[in-house]
Amino acid sequence: MSFLYEKIFRPLLFKLEAERAHQIAAFSMRILGKASPLRGLASLYCRTESSPVRLFGLDFPNPVGLAAGMDKNGEFIQSAFALGFGHVEIGTITPQRQLGNSRPRLFRYPSVGGIVNRMGFNNDGAEIVADRIKRNYPREKRHAPLGINIGKAKTTDLDQAAEDYITCFKIAADQADYIAINISSPNTRSLRTLQKPDRLEPLLAAINQARKDFSAKMGRQRVPVLLKISPDESFRALDVVLELAFLHKIDGIIATNSTVSRAESNSACCTEAGGLSGLPLRKRSTEVVRYLAKASGGRMPIIGVGGIYDTISAGEKLDAGASLIQLYSGFVYKGPLLVKSLARSMVHRCSNSI
Repeated sequence: MSFLYEKIFRPLLFKLEAERAHQIAAFSMRILGKASPLRGLASLYCRTESSPVRLFGLDFPNPVGLAAGMDKNGEFIQSAFALGFGHVEIGTITPQRQLGNSRPRLFRYPSVGGIVNRMGFNNDGAEIVADRIKRNYPREKRHAPLGINIGKAKTTDLDQAAEDYITCFKIAADQADYIAINISSPNTRSLRTLQKPDRLEPLLAAINQARKDFSAKMGRQRVPVLLKISPDESFRALDVVLELAFLHKIDGIIATNSTVSRAESNSACCTEAGGLSGLPLRKRSTEVVRYLAKASGGRMPIIGVGGIYDTISAGEKLDAGASLIQLYSGFVYKGPLLVKSLARSMVHRCSNSI
């Protein structure tokens, strides 16, 4: 089946403009989600032995997750789980519907296994997405965790950014198993400034207070909050991020978002502006995971993202200190059966480590 994808379906999709191909793939996933018999067959075929992970107070059937950006609007969550993902993260969502940046804004670079995007948080808006999740994938029917990734609107000034995050948190928290705070996309102007201490400290304090208020109001355990960070920060800057994350009881870090650097790619190839993901990000994202794990003494749970295309690159993230991993570009280049392959390798990895 993976042969069919790489030799037949992928070449056909890659003949299309990248965002058009993404729309076709998303449409196919939505169809799969609505066709219960097909979804059941996919679940049976993609089922693997269990290699569960308990993290943030949540039970993950396996360590392999779908990264934010693939399903921005929560439209094919059930399909993703049918393909074997142990968790799904949707988004990034903003308080109101947002069209994102002008097209073209998504580019593939097969010669280096990379993808460049400058999408700009295009999404349906927090209210619509939360309602869609409530109707199609309610909490009581879940078999694996759902994360919701939140951000600020393009037009929101940095001084009011915290208000956007709080608005999204209040809307999404009741439907999310965890919330991911995106302060690291390179495609919303000045967003990465929120990683600086004078911006990050008040933002995390506000998020933490909103979380306390939500728990008190709903009578529920607090919602885990994760921080999605950039791969382009210095180790010194990462130390500050860690310090503030511990101070404000952030539950984990997602490392990493896409990069604006072209150091690990063929710069003559990846010419478009935007965030670069895929194989060119593999080395740097692993370095960041390893540094965070060491600097935190293993006390800060990490989800490793960036350049995971096979069992070797997945193992690198886990060896570096990640507890979970997420896919995006690898899913595009290697196809849906990569999930099953990686999940199966996690079982063998766990059994061999006993």
